Amino acid sequence: MTADVKNFALNTPLTRYEYVRLRLVHIPDEIIEEYNLKEIATAEGFVYIKVRKGMYGLPQAGLLAQQLLEKRLQKHGYEQSKIKPGFWTHKWRPIQFSLVVDNFGVKYVGKEHVKHLMNALKEDYEISEDWEGAKCIGLTVDWDYERGEVHLSMPGYVTKALQQFKHEPPKKRQDSPYLWTVPNYGAKKQYAEGKDKSPP
Repeated sequence: MTADVKNFALNTPLTRYEYVRLRLVHIPDEIIEEYNLKEIATAEGFVYIKVRKGMYGLPQAGLLAQQLLEKRLQKHGYEQSKIKPGFWTHKWRPIQFSLVVDNFGVKYVGKEHVKHLMNALKEDYEISEDWEGAKCIGLTVDWDYERGEVHLSMPGYVTKALQQFKHEPPKKRQDSPYLWTVPNYGAKKQYAEGKDKSPP
């Protein structure tokens, strides 16, 4: 199964507060009215904000959230490997999981053990669960239990990337990253063509 922690880096208490200066013109009117920001704004139109908890854009927010998660999981008997960071096991339960930021890929024997992990997480976080294990860290996971294989894919990724970067498809199909030099069949030696002088 896989699980995902919602708003992982948000609301983690900061060990040292940060301060932000914002112009009133960059704040929506409803927020200005609700918090009476015009009354506390400077003559130049700035508002100063004390940041006490994790938020997007703070470089330390992810690390602090990770350290807090570690402390909370250790309280329930889970330990991170000293050799493989991100790989976790329980002291005695038959469960192990890989943790990538806020995404859990869980291998377990007995549903009661994975429920123990989910309940431990739900004490402090909002969790989404996928009991089929079909999605993890943005990958689509296809389990083939009969052959003992797993297939990873990202459907639509290439199409979206081609559109994003405005890539023009080649006029003639080409299945390799570089143009192919046709071999000279029957020749005793094959020579590479001269240096490519086409523009980069």
